[in-house]
Amino acid sequence: MEPAQRNCCTCSLSTILSLGLSALFLWFTLRTYPPKCSIKSLSLLTRNDTVVFQLSLQNENNDKGVKYDAVHLAFAVFLDNTTTHPLANATLRPFYQGHGKTTRKWGSAVAPHAARLNRTAAVKNGSVFLRVEFATRVKYKMWLNFYIKRHRLVGGANVEVNASSGEKVEPKAIRLGNVPPRLASRAVEVRNWYVSLVGIFVSGFFLVAATCVDR
Repeated sequence: MEPAQRNCCTCSLSTILSLGLSALFLWFTLRTYPPKCSIKSLSLLTRNDTVVFQLSLQNENNDKGVKYDAVHLAFAVFLDNTTTHPLANATLRPFYQGHGKTTRKWGSAVAPHAARLNRTAAVKNGSVFLRVEFATRVKYKMWLNFYIKRHRLVGGANVEVNASSGEKVEPKAIRLGNVPPRLASRAVEVRNWYVSLVGIFVSGFFLVAATCVDR
């Protein structure tokens, strides 16, 4: 009976190991990384408040292509730290991107007459701040025409533009991610620094007091 039991246990262990390796292989094969979307360059033209931009989309999947639906972009201007006013919209046509590739798309968006920019209200210390958001749907190509995991991609970022030149201030590409539509306030930064400093002093005071009591 013992040899039969050993053979049964060996067979069961082999089956479990095979299933585990198969599941691991499928997980590595089917896992996907969402593309990264960034604003490579952006210009705000004075005439008609036209936004000219270059969008960069990076596919980090080395073994899967990405099929994009139409990419929708919305541009808004900050009137204050939390209030935005819609400026213009743009749509890029659907396209396919090979595995491990980076695609750059040029586009433009012209503001309707009713949404034209009031530069007096929008300019802050020589800059205009734009809110840029994108939305699209993607699916990943495995083999031939077999696609998996269709899902929606959204993201946004705040872009500072020089009011005189109309060019994006940040020289590097700006990732359209999970940045909230809110401008950083210097008062908030100072307050956070002050609170942190007070916290350090209070903690140090109690630590010294506790040491003196122990002595």
